[in-house]
Amino acid sequence: MKEDKKKEKSEEEVEYIDEDGEKSLDFEKKIKRLKEKLKTCQKEKEEYLSGWQKERADFINYKKNEEERLKEIWLFQKKKIVLEILLILDNIKRAKKEIPKEIKKNQWAEGVLKIKNQIENFLRKEEVEEIKYEESFNPEIHEAVEVVEGKDDKIIEVLQSGYLFKGKVLRPVMVKVGKKM
Repeated sequence: MKEDKKKEKSEEEVEYIDEDGEKSLDFEKKIKRLKEKLKTCQKEKEEYLSGWQKERADFINYKKNEEERLKEIWLFQKKKIVLEILLILDNIKRAKKEIPKEIKKNQWAEGVLKIKNQIENFLRKEEVEEIKYEESFNPEIHEAVEVVEGKDDKIIEVLQSGYLFKGKVLRPVMVKVGKKM
C-alpha cells in the first residue's frame, strides 16, 4: 500500500491539469504555453509602459501650456491696470498745466506733482516708457486723430502721450497730422 501511495504521488507530481481541464503529462506543452503566456504578458507590459510614457509626456506638455497661458493672462491683466494708471497720469499732467502760477509753490500743488513722479517711477519699474516725440507720422506708434493743413505726414500736435510696455506699443500717441490741402 505504501508503494501504491508513492506511485500515486509521483504520478500526481508529473501530472498537471491544462487549461482545457484535461490531465496531461506533456511538459513541453506546458513550457510552450508558459512561454506564450510570458510573451503576452511582456507585450501587455510594453503597451502599458508606452501608454504611461505617452500620458506622462502629454501631462508635461499640458503643464507647460498651462503655465504659458497663465503668463499671458497675467500679462493681459497687468496691461489693463497699467492703462488705467495711464489715464490717471494723463489727468495729473493736464492738471499740472492748469495750475495757476501763484500756487505752483504751494505744498498742495507740490504734493500732486510728487504723486505724478511716483506714478512715473512705478511705470518705469514695470517696463512702461513714454514714446519719444517724433516729427514724422509713424503709423506703428502714432494714431492720427485729426488731419489739418500743414506739411505732409508731419505731426502738428500731440493730443495724448503714447506708451510702450516691454518694448511693444501699449497705447499709441494720439496726434494731429499735417497734410497739404
